[in-house]
Amino acid sequence: MKIVRYILFGCIMIMLVLPAFQLYTGIFPEKPLHGAITVPEKPIFSAKTWFDASYQKSYDDYLEQGIGFRSTLIRINNQIAFSVFDTALANGVIIGKKNCLYEYNYIKAYEGIDFSGFDKINQEIEKAKYIQNKLKESGKQFLIVFVPGKASYFPEFIPDKYQVKDRSFTNYDTYTKRCREEGINYLDLNKWFMQMKDTSRYPLYTKAGIHWSLYGVALSVDTLVKVMQRMAGIKMVGYGWDGIELSSKPRETDDDIAQGMNVLFPVKTGVLAYPKIRFDEGPDRVKPNVLVVGDSYYWNIMGSGTAARLFGDNNFWYYNREAHNPAWPEPKKVSDLNLVDVIKKQQFIMLMFTEANLSRFGFGFIDDAYNALQHPEKSSIISPAEKEKRVQEIIADIRRKPDMVKLIRDKSVKNKVSFEKMLHGDATWIFEQSRSK
Repeated sequence: MKIVRYILFGCIMIMLVLPAFQLYTGIFPEKPLHGAITVPEKPIFSAKTWFDASYQKSYDDYLEQGIGFRSTLIRINNQIAFSVFDTALANGVIIGKKNCLYEYNYIKAYEGIDFSGFDKINQEIEKAKYIQNKLKESGKQFLIVFVPGKASYFPEFIPDKYQVKDRSFTNYDTYTKRCREEGINYLDLNKWFMQMKDTSRYPLYTKAGIHWSLYGVALSVDTLVKVMQRMAGIKMVGYGWDGIELSSKPRETDDDIAQGMNVLFPVKTGVLAYPKIRFDEGPDRVKPNVLVVGDSYYWNIMGSGTAARLFGDNNFWYYNREAHNPAWPEPKKVSDLNLVDVIKKQQFIMLMFTEANLSRFGFGFIDDAYNALQHPEKSSIISPAEKEKRVQEIIADIRRKPDMVKLIRDKSVKNKVSFEKMLHGDATWIFEQSRSK
């Protein structure tokens, strides 16, 4: 019995000591967690921080976030929740039937829970029609691309408790119907995916990812290029592939939800297809200038370098907030750009959103473009000076509210930045949020 007690005692001591040993040595390799993970730096001791107790608080945070094997322990905990309790310890993630993973926003969109209403949609369509007509006058093309949505593609795996008995109106159905009625140029990739679901040779969606599969992306880009060529009467860089590589190991975004869940073992996806992309360039090929306002689905096209090979001046306005262009050293804020000047340079203006984001159709771009094209002498996107003026007005309003001042002051202490810097940052954020509504 003594030997058993010694063994148990030894195991307990190892369990207590090993995390600290790993913290200071890092001798055992660990797979890092996915997502926005911030590990505090080890605090620097000083008499001031010791006596005001900030050193102790910072050191507690440092030990809690940096303890040895923390990533592994979190993955074990998440795996138990997933495998035993059918629960995802990740924000907004829903585990469907047969381990098909969703984000709740997609289910809400498919069920019509986030329906914007006919009045709102009709207003957006009316403005979109005006934008299309004004752009056409100057030889520019306007195109709305409805990219696929996972809940529409895999409705059969939605958990019963999230299913609405009587589905009525959805943003997707209503927007596509109104575009068709008003003659607005649109490409419905969501419908196309659903039509191909039972006949596609390879998966267009994976159960472990929220975005279209890379195979689905390749098919969609091929279709998009053909539509753009037909609309503008041009011959673009040829897009195709030389064979397909099959793999049971997901690449890039093909298991992005599963990666974000930070479980111990990978979620099975089956065999996936990866086309070997080919671009056919030549003196007779055209690279049109393009502005795409869209969500994260477009990153599969932009981030892979595909957009840079197909387009000339290649602009992506992520959620109509953050502007990306490969020619720039870093992204810019959309609010700092002149919309009229940007539009003048483009041959194509495209909106590209999945069903989960149609409740925020265009993320304010429709209003901005509508106003700019109605009054070309002005830019609907304000100048940096005007933006700062409005931020200062928000700051003045915050200073009149003691509760908000206290909240921001507490945040500044926690984040170790000055109160004025935190105040300006929060006011800027409030301004940006008001612009996106």
